[in-house]
Amino acid sequence: MFVKLWMTSNVLTVTSVQPIIEVEQIMRENRVRRVPVVDGGKLVGIISREDLFRAMPSIFDPSISPETLDHAGRIEAASVMTPAPVTVEPATPLEHAALLMRSHKFGALPVVKGTELVGIITETNIFDAFLEVLGARKSGARIEMKIAHAPATFYTMLQVFKKNAMTILGITVYPDFSEEHQLVTVKVQGENIEQLIDALWEAGLQINRLNKEGSASGEEP
Repeated sequence: MFVKLWMTSNVLTVTSVQPIIEVEQIMRENRVRRVPVVDGGKLVGIISREDLFRAMPSIFDPSISPETLDHAGRIEAASVMTPAPVTVEPATPLEHAALLMRSHKFGALPVVKGTELVGIITETNIFDAFLEVLGARKSGARIEMKIAHAPATFYTMLQVFKKNAMTILGITVYPDFSEEHQLVTVKVQGENIEQLIDALWEAGLQINRLNKEGSASGEEP
C-alpha cells in the first residue's frame, strides 16, 4: 500500500507570518494537533500543539501580564514552526512512512510533490490502514498457522483456501517467528470453516489458533 491511498488530501494550512494566536485558534476550532506552514504554495514548515504550548505563556499564570500575553500571541508562526520538515511522497510505501514516524516520534508527515503540499499522513491514517489490512471491520474466522519458510508451503496454503471457496479478508505474515516456521494469520469468510480446518491439517499445515466470531480455540504458540 502507498501513502496516497490513506493520506488526508484536504489539508488545513497556515502561513509563516500568521500570529500564533491565530494558529492556535485554527487548530482548536478544527480539532487538529498540527498544521503545515505553506508560503506561496511551498511547504516551509509544520507547527504542532506542543510548539504552541512552549511559545505561549499560560493564561492561568498570575505572574503573566496581559501585555506579555498579547505580545506572545503576536509572534509569527515562522518563529515556532519546525522548518524543512521530514516529508514523504504519494508513492511512498505506507510502511516506510510508518517507520519514519516511529523512528522520529512524529505524529504525522506532510506529503509533497516536489515542494507542493498535496496531503498529510497521520497516526490515525496508519491505524485505519492497519485495521483494513487485518479485516477488522468485517466478521469472519481468524486462523493462525505455523508454516515452513519454503515458498511452496505458502502456495499450498492458498490453494486450500481456494478449493474450499473461502474469501480472504486479511492476511499477515510474521517471517521471523522461528528458524523453522513463519507465523501466518488469515481472516476468512466462508460456509464451512470446520471443513477448511480439516483440509489445512491434511495439507500438512499446523494450525496454532482459531478465533471464530470472537470465540477463541486452539493451541497456544
